[in-house]
Amino acid sequence: MSFRDAFFAAYDSARKGHLQALLDKVDFDALRSIATRLHDNVPCSIPALLNAGEQAKPDAESKQILDQTGGQNCNIDICFADGVVWIARLRFEEPTVLPHDAQTPISISEVETLKFLSRTNIRVPEVFHHSCNETEIGTPYVLMEKLPGKPLQWSNASAQQKTKVMEQLADVFLELEKHPFPVTGSLSQGGVVGPFAQNHMFVSPFESLGPFSTSKDSLTSILTHEIDMIKDGELSTLATDNFLTHLWRLEHLPGLLANATDNHFYLKHADDKGDHILIDEDYNITGIIDWEWASTETKNFAFSFPCMMWPVVKYYDGSNELSQEELEFAQMFQRRGREDMAQMILQRRAWQRFLFFMAGAGVPSYDEFRDLFQGLRRSFEGEDIGSYLEWRKRACETNEASLMEFGRTRTGGSHSTSQVPDVHGSQERNKE
Repeated sequence: MSFRDAFFAAYDSARKGHLQALLDKVDFDALRSIATRLHDNVPCSIPALLNAGEQAKPDAESKQILDQTGGQNCNIDICFADGVVWIARLRFEEPTVLPHDAQTPISISEVETLKFLSRTNIRVPEVFHHSCNETEIGTPYVLMEKLPGKPLQWSNASAQQKTKVMEQLADVFLELEKHPFPVTGSLSQGGVVGPFAQNHMFVSPFESLGPFSTSKDSLTSILTHEIDMIKDGELSTLATDNFLTHLWRLEHLPGLLANATDNHFYLKHADDKGDHILIDEDYNITGIIDWEWASTETKNFAFSFPCMMWPVVKYYDGSNELSQEELEFAQMFQRRGREDMAQMILQRRAWQRFLFFMAGAGVPSYDEFRDLFQGLRRSFEGEDIGSYLEWRKRACETNEASLMEFGRTRTGGSHSTSQVPDVHGSQERNKE
């Protein structure tokens, strides 16, 4: 077995272990009782329990369970005698997920986001009940409507099918544009915009960044927060390079914000890779799901291309060439008489790249990091930017004092620039 195969086998085993631990905590009798009471006392059943035997607990190996389990949540069907189907959404508790105190505002934000969207023309699941404590069924949970349809597999769709989805998605964008917010952050208790409900925005289990009234304040705070985490060793992968590229971002922030719109912020889905869209057999959108981590963002970022449309290989290689789907999507706004939206979308690669691989994103390799940052530089400075190593050398010279302080912070000692840890190693750099 290769190292890669062994890693994913161990990862899969660990995930199933965490999933089983979550399922074992749930009082499914209490869950059924609550669901029945909320649905006019109509009896209900949980299909995942049908083969559970005497334990009356679902098996984490069950295909029915695994098919509706993602990276953060397990979704379990609740079927009522009248044909209605709900979902019980259970959130994982494991070392790679935030502690309970930080998970609570994330869960509340998703619920409030769904409540807000239910008042628009965008189809989302209706929320019937949610609890952030463990007293009701043994774990926090959300009861929501199960929408018809299946998750969109963008890469498997034909050109004609993609066009049909994009036409509908353009209408979703225009609907979201009708509902601006005064600040940037995430929806919180009561439907007001509060701090960001995103993992990397937490400064402690009880406090997250935001809300902010301007994009400048928001991005400056985020960058400063991540620089502090790099200095403290919380983000240790490619630490020196991440530190330097974050200083570059701070320097180029005015250019990014030159045409940004403040005072009006718009809801943006945080994970728009395609499977957040539910479709029927004819590729009609039946709903949009997984609004966890959604935030209100400046118009320039909120309506940039969904990542499912990106030319992924070229994007990771540092190219800013737009895909055929991206160009077609922009044309759809032009046909709707929205040249402003079309041009804004076409020119937003810089926003995508600026926020795509911040230190918290965990880019695994030096080569990938280098190519992504070079793509970011090209989106600001054009194609003739020179090599990454040339830039890095200049950045070290320009930021010598900051690097010396960075080295002292990370090691507790006194270091020159040349002694700052070079985490990717000379062998990898020589690949350029």
